[in-house]
Parts: sequence; structure tokens; C-alpha cells
Amino acid sequence: ERSGVLTHPYLLSSFAYFKTSSPIHRGVLIARNLLGRTLMPPPQAVTPLAIELHPNLTTRQRVTLQTKPVNCMGCHGMINPLGFPLEKFDAIGRLRTKENEQPVDATGSYHTRAGETIKFSGAKELARFIAGSEEAHSAFVEKLFQHMTKQAIRAYGPNATRTFVEALAANDCS
Repeated sequence: ERSGVLTHPYLLSSFAYFKTSSPIHRGVLIARNLLGRTLMPPPQAVTPLAIELHPNLTTRQRVTLQTKPVNCMGCHGMINPLGFPLEKFDAIGRLRTKENEQPVDATGSYHTRAGETIKFSGAKELARFIAGSEEAHSAFVEKLFQHMTKQAIRAYGPNATRTFVEALAANDCS
């Protein structure tokens, strides 16, 4: 069930709460850092629904309930479906098949910038999608460039990202 750094227990536990996973934190990590998407800050600070308020719900069900309002779905329509495929991993990154005696639903989806909707079930399919995604390749190049030069890649022209992504691919990602 594990698939590279995306399912490493340290990463999974870093983007979770003490007692429960957090598809929202994990989804934000994927959207912003792996796919290079920009997310607006929440319009107001929201405290997650306490487990005790809905003890029979799974984390996915609680997140879906809390982020259901239209004003939330502008961002959570992308965030949640990216975080849900990692729900087979609990708060400390252990594999699980059930939560609250219910089977874990680890399905998700992503609407690409090109307008295509990609569906995946579980972390392996999500990781495979990210590894082959042009959006992820561009985000990687932009973040690496920023880290190495301490400047935004766009300062080097509108085609710099594409040029570096093509060079990376031509050199077998070396």
C-alpha cells in the first residue's frame, strides 16, 4: 500500500492531528506543494468538528460534513479529494482498512488545469498520477529553482518553467 515519500509515516503524521488523520492538511500539501496550485486562505478560522460530536462518523465523513457549505467548496472541492486517498493511513501513518468499524473509503479525484478529471483509489494511484503529472513536474522545477537561486523562476521569462521541465525530462530527471 505504500508508495514513496507520499506514504512515509513521518510525512503522514506531520500532516495529521494527534488522534486522527487529516485529509485537509494532506490535501493542501498535495495541492500546493506537489501540484503547484494556489489556494486562498480560509475566509475565517474554523475549528475541526470534534470526534466526540460525531463518534460514529469516519474522518472522511466528518470532513465532508464540515466542508459541505458552498463557501467552503471553492477550495475544499480540490483539497478533500486529494487528501481522501491517504485515508488508509491513520494519524501516525499506520495502514488501516477500517475506521469506527467502517471500511475506509480511499477514493479521490483531481480536476486538472487542462480540464480533465482524474479519479484514483488509494495512495498508489494518487502517487502514480502525481509522478506522471505535467503540473507536478512544473511545480517540482519551480520549487527546486526557487530553492537553489532564491528567486522565482518567472523572473527568468515566461517560458523558463517549460524549458527546465523539458531539460529535466531529456536528462532522465537528472
